[in-house]
Amino acid sequence: MPDSDLEALNRRALRKLLVTVKANGQTLGLLVAICDDRNLQASIIGEYEAELKSQGITPFQARLDFKRPSLRATLEALVAQEPVLQTGEPAVVTVLNAEALLGVRLSEEKSEQEKFFFSLQWTREALLRFEFPVVLWVPDAVATRIGQRAPDFWSWRGGVFEFVARPKVVTEAGHPMPRVREVDTTDSPGQLSIADLQRQIEGLEEASPESSLLITSYNSLGEAYEREYARGEALALYEKALALARANNNLEGQVRSLINLGNALEYSGRSQQAIEYYEQSLKIAREIGDRKGEASSLHGLGNAYFLLGQYQRAVEFYQQWLEIAGETDDRKSEADSLSRLGNAYDSLGQPQRAIEFHQQSLETAREIGNRQGEANSLGNLGNAYDSLGQPQRAIEFHQQQLEIVRKIGDRQGQANSLGNLGNAYDSLGQPQRAIEFHQQSLTIKRKIGDRQDEANSLGNLGNAYYSLGQYQRAIEFHQQSLAITQEIGDRRGEAITHFNKGNVLARIDQKWKARSSYEAAKTLFKSLELQELVEQCDQAIRNLGQMI
Repeated sequence: MPDSDLEALNRRALRKLLVTVKANGQTLGLLVAICDDRNLQASIIGEYEAELKSQGITPFQARLDFKRPSLRATLEALVAQEPVLQTGEPAVVTVLNAEALLGVRLSEEKSEQEKFFFSLQWTREALLRFEFPVVLWVPDAVATRIGQRAPDFWSWRGGVFEFVARPKVVTEAGHPMPRVREVDTTDSPGQLSIADLQRQIEGLEEASPESSLLITSYNSLGEAYEREYARGEALALYEKALALARANNNLEGQVRSLINLGNALEYSGRSQQAIEYYEQSLKIAREIGDRKGEASSLHGLGNAYFLLGQYQRAVEFYQQWLEIAGETDDRKSEADSLSRLGNAYDSLGQPQRAIEFHQQSLETAREIGNRQGEANSLGNLGNAYDSLGQPQRAIEFHQQQLEIVRKIGDRQGQANSLGNLGNAYDSLGQPQRAIEFHQQSLTIKRKIGDRQDEANSLGNLGNAYYSLGQYQRAIEFHQQSLAITQEIGDRRGEAITHFNKGNVLARIDQKWKARSSYEAAKTLFKSLELQELVEQCDQAIRNLGQMI
């Protein structure tokens, strides 16, 4: 991104920060400022402190104590020293030194990082007595972990303001590059383990069984189980979280729990049931003015209808999600919703319309410097051009995607782009080349432990070997894919694999086995209410006809 664009983004973030500080006046407002460059951070702080001081708002600074990294303790110590903060006069406090938490040892029983994140969960109510806005400066890595390890506290923040420094120049000695901020994605080092979450829950259940923190903990443990594909355990925990949230009349907790239930059901291939939960979360989110929860509910509804093959309904919900992104100035969600709209139009058989949305998504991602989003948009453009019957153009976009994900170290993205290249080469009539890319994709997916995508790669290999005319190899790969989809409970993936396996069996004149595979696929598609795919199964069975 050009320096002029970075400067414009930073000026815009600074203006928003100043407006928010002034709006909070003599009341508590927790604001999070994110920056990885100390020089830029110092410059921004100096600028906003000077302007606020000129308007009668006294600026103060406090530093987190490395040995006792508590936000509440830091503010209490400052208030005790500064009479102005005791009288209620207009003031703002800037809290520094959070970057020191990145260097702590994590091998101890409870590191300073863990103490800090744990204390934040219990700080919310304790901070209410401070009658001034607080600007907490953190590096990107700490911000990400706060969102994951102290979600209640994170949701309570009054604003997040990100300041981006000019990327370092790549030298021959190494390959430094700007960090990509993806707070809502999985980041294993910053997440509590299942065992840690279980201990936390046991302590809360014993000490305070009605605590609202249990709602968060149940949800967090459920999300941890989902990452291990233990969706049965996850669903049970989300249900406990929802029951407690309802008993406490905790509407925000209900929204999160309902969305999680919807997501888990959707991932398990039960999209119709997921819709019921998303509709409930959407209703509550709108009632309490929870715009983030409303957006997440609309996103989930769009995905659920997309998976059900009701692409026009999906478009309607993605469009509403896009509108909220625009109203809340959430550029990342804007890019994501444009991308989802593109995928839906591609599935509606309108690849040219899809390309228009993916181009908009790509432009937005580039404007905000979101390299991950840029890569995703390039991949989706490739898929749309493949649908348009232009696999060579598709390959060009997938190669651009692969170049970016390799630069930013996104292993999942590399696996996806390699798989997309495999599909495009298969469409181009080069199945042997396709197999090479699918094998590379499969290797990465196995290394990162993504079982669902591993099954997808195995299925793609089966399709490529089918195109190559090596039918027995194709069956072997479909069988491996089938075993994984059954193991992790991916009913939609299982149905698709049964159908593809049926195609291979029909080709080698094993008609009874082919019919059995088609019937198995039909039963699953019917249970998932995917009527269009049920009809495809019926047609495939009819095509066997007199050959049986």
